Amino acid sequence: MDRIEEYLLRHLLKCFSIFAITLLPFQVLAQKEFYTPKSLIIPLHDRENQLHISVGKGGGYDLNLSYALTDKLAIFSAATFDNGTKKRLSILSDRYNVERNDLVLKGGLGYLFKEVNPYFPIIEAFVGAGASRINNYWYFKGDDSGEETNARYWTAFGQLNAGNKIGRSEYGVGLRLAYSHYTDFDFYDTHPNNSARKSSYENLRGLTADPVVSYSYTLYGVKLNAQAGLAVPVFTSSVNRIDTQTTYEGTSEIRTINKSKEDVYLFSVLGRLSVQYNLNFNKQK
Repeated sequence: MDRIEEYLLRHLLKCFSIFAITLLPFQVLAQKEFYTPKSLIIPLHDRENQLHISVGKGGGYDLNLSYALTDKLAIFSAATFDNGTKKRLSILSDRYNVERNDLVLKGGLGYLFKEVNPYFPIIEAFVGAGASRINNYWYFKGDDSGEETNARYWTAFGQLNAGNKIGRSEYGVGLRLAYSHYTDFDFYDTHPNNSARKSSYENLRGLTADPVVSYSYTLYGVKLNAQAGLAVPVFTSSVNRIDTQTTYEGTSEIRTINKSKEDVYLFSVLGRLSVQYNLNFNKQK
């Protein structure tokens, strides 16, 4: 075992602790949680005809697949499903629950490089697209106050990975630029006194830069991987907010529509713990 691997092993526990914090149920997050980017795909292919399989948890349960068609080209796909109740803590220390039913699908192509570099000899470039469905309901425990959000958006992204494999250890970094555009975004207050008011956003879009770090340790042929990072907005989206209030006078229904401008930020914490395995269908040259 060389000195670099010993150094990485000493920091394995620290790395996994950071990722565990990002996945804790009690977090300070935006209440609507309408932007749900997932962790980056970092297979770090080192040969052709290699299938990378990754099953993990990070913003839901997910399955990532990547296949190196040649020593230069790869394809990938990913699916994440997030269903269940999450406990949250607001900035003001108010505890609330979020019931989620989200789905994210994405796929794309990759180009593989081999660089004569002692630190990052494996470099990958990916381009792809994805679709996200958001359906969540947040509420204060024991109270009727809350909000339901239903949204859909598509994302196009470019990504660059760099990494190395040393003994049982594998480390990497990645940077993704993701452009997201919402096709639907509706939300409303669930309190009985406010249930007649429905709101929506129009023209919500944004560009984020998503830097991450990744570390894996191979045990009995299986890689234990941890990844953490951020999705940081490159620009703020100024959207049209439409509030529709419905009232009744006798048998008549009256709708009042108010329009306003609102700045919306696309921001998220990225974190994932996973188990990975590589299937090699030919011998390394």
